Amino acid sequence: RDASLREVCVSDNLLNRGLTFGPVARQQVRWLHEHLETTDQGEKGPLRLLSYPLVKNGSLLGVVQVGQELGPLQQTIEELRLIYLVVGPFAIFWLCLGCWLLAERTIAPIIEVTEAAQGITADNLSRRLPLGSHQDELSQMVTCLNQMLDRLEKSFRRVRQFSGDASHELRTPLTILRGETEVTMRWAKDPEEFRDMLRSNMEEIDRMERIIESLLTLAKSEVGELTLEMKELSLSDLVQELYLQSRILCETKNIEILLLLEVEEEVRIRGDELRLRQMFLNIISNSIKYTPDNGRMTITLAMADGSARVEIRDTGIGIPAEHLPHIFDRFYRVDKARNRMDGGTGLGLAIVKWIAEAHGGGITVTSEVGKGSCFSVHLPIDGPEEGKHPKTTILD
Repeated sequence: RDASLREVCVSDNLLNRGLTFGPVARQQVRWLHEHLETTDQGEKGPLRLLSYPLVKNGSLLGVVQVGQELGPLQQTIEELRLIYLVVGPFAIFWLCLGCWLLAERTIAPIIEVTEAAQGITADNLSRRLPLGSHQDELSQMVTCLNQMLDRLEKSFRRVRQFSGDASHELRTPLTILRGETEVTMRWAKDPEEFRDMLRSNMEEIDRMERIIESLLTLAKSEVGELTLEMKELSLSDLVQELYLQSRILCETKNIEILLLLEVEEEVRIRGDELRLRQMFLNIISNSIKYTPDNGRMTITLAMADGSARVEIRDTGIGIPAEHLPHIFDRFYRVDKARNRMDGGTGLGLAIVKWIAEAHGGGITVTSEVGKGSCFSVHLPIDGPEEGKHPKTTILD
């Protein structure tokens, strides 16, 4: 079209038809704006029409109109709509079925694990969650949960064992007290017999007091209420004092005691002197108790890798190899009859282990039956790290 919007020329495919040029399109073109619209051609169907102004120096020179019949496109859309209407429901059905089967396969192991977990109580901690054959995230989670159940089972077992041992240890002196009191009340006739009964009762009361005191010590350490008074001290002086005290304790059994200071200067460490003294005296008293007359005991102080090492070696009866892993357990006895007769509570070495670990160190033992034992305590010079004092656990 020219500037007057009259047709100037057309393409051959229009034949005798022209393109619609309505008032809205005319107005937009005069304003030098292109105009896009869809018009109805009757039997020919809709037509998508673009009217584009030709502009030069701000003046309208003419208009180019381009049309695109939408009939073939509409036909394609209708065919697609028909295909979707016919095929769609079947596709949706098979898709839903596939999703249901996939969900069933995916969720079934989770449901199985959940049902198994709901069936686990304190009475059947030996049960484990089913572990699938596939190595996926669910299998890793089940493995972690089974490991947690292993730890819980061990903890519950130790709690039950601890409760049973503690009850047994306290029941024994109570039974003795009751029996001796009943016998004395029935048969004793003179004051001396009553005094003997009271003396025996006092021994059992002392034994119960030691058990309760040891349990209280371990319980306080368990919850962190038993604090250590850390300060710098001379381990060399402490070991020499223990050596002098041990000489007195060894006189009754004529045990030879030696002190070996394998250090070139005074050894000073950070620690709780009272607890360290308690730890070493406990080991020394055990060595004296289980060393025959005319035996020998050696106390050694040395340095190794920035830590002080105190060894207490004896020529006692020794500890069988199968008992060594358990001697630091609560109430564990190598020879229960002999230890109970000697008045031991079975808690001394457990406290020894706690004191060593609370100082950031540790304790090891080697022994040979008939030749003696060696307890070796390692203590870091600087003591435990601040805020990282190890706490014992009543379950260990």
